[in-house]
Amino acid sequence: MYQTKIALITPSLKAGGLEKVVSMLASYGAGKYSIVVIMLTSEKPFFTLDEKVQLTQTPLKITTSNKVKRFFTNGYWLRKTITAIEPNIICSFGEKYNPYVLLSLAGLNIPIYVANRASPMTYLKGYRGIITPMLYKLASGVILQTQKAEDLLQPKYHIKNTCVIGNPIDIEYPQNKGKLIILNVGSIGGNKNQDWLISYFNELKSKKALWELHFLGDGVKRKYCEGLVDSYGIQDKVVFHGVKKNPKAYYTNASIFAFTSTSEGFPNALAEAMAAGCACIAYDCVAGPSDIIDDGISGFLIPVGDEEQYKEKLQLLMMDEELRRRFGEAAREKMKQFEASKIAKRFYEFITEPID
Repeated sequence: MYQTKIALITPSLKAGGLEKVVSMLASYGAGKYSIVVIMLTSEKPFFTLDEKVQLTQTPLKITTSNKVKRFFTNGYWLRKTITAIEPNIICSFGEKYNPYVLLSLAGLNIPIYVANRASPMTYLKGYRGIITPMLYKLASGVILQTQKAEDLLQPKYHIKNTCVIGNPIDIEYPQNKGKLIILNVGSIGGNKNQDWLISYFNELKSKKALWELHFLGDGVKRKYCEGLVDSYGIQDKVVFHGVKKNPKAYYTNASIFAFTSTSEGFPNALAEAMAAGCACIAYDCVAGPSDIIDDGISGFLIPVGDEEQYKEKLQLLMMDEELRRRFGEAAREKMKQFEASKIAKRFYEFITEPID
């Protein structure tokens, strides 16, 4: 039986938010469509794909070549691969790579959709703010994660066909155990600011001596954060778990999810914590958290830079078990709109509409 063939192009399938979304969408679409995932790297995938999904990766000799050579050879390989696969539709993920994919595949007469994954502020200024809008005009449609992203990008990009689709979230979590654990999940470094959270926790630890702070993830600032913990003498209260393939147990053990990121597209970790029934607190950065948390109802949104309010609200959550319970229940309910099968359905409806 004929199936629409869809190629999903991703920079990698490493342990990251973009990559998790690609793996989930590919696996959900495998039953209805012929799905091919094309990785622009040769590294081993972190995420597992449905057995019906075909995976194609850039050869090692291209991945390990110098940056300039890789730019041209990978583009040529991608064009050659797409020509051989003959997909009916292509969707590329990630603002950093989407213009490159559009340029590499220009003129193939195949609908190419692009999905933005990062903060919209990242691609409004500088050379990216010039190049990306120009090349996005070659796209058949653009998928944005939040309404804020669409509001910010539309005036500069002049995109005709856009759709706001949040990330797919697995909402099947057992009852939250409510242990006295504050959890943070994500790459350690960049704009995630886990060092801030360690400092906040150090100041508040005396308020509730039994609480612990747990981190899931790895990154360039992990050693720095571990050193900060040592300098405060709170090694017995802070745990670094590293990267975990299945983080569900960590979410369901935690009572509070504390997010200190100041730049997001759509924060998967925050949404997953809410699906698990954690009481969440996050900085209200552009964009993402405000699409997920209803302030004062399903969590706390703190103005970026207001550290005193963050500490005050975090302390309130630590002290008030009933508030944590209310936030957790409201969070679970809110996340139903991002249930993975619903989001996958909207995604495939958008990119296949001209064909289906």
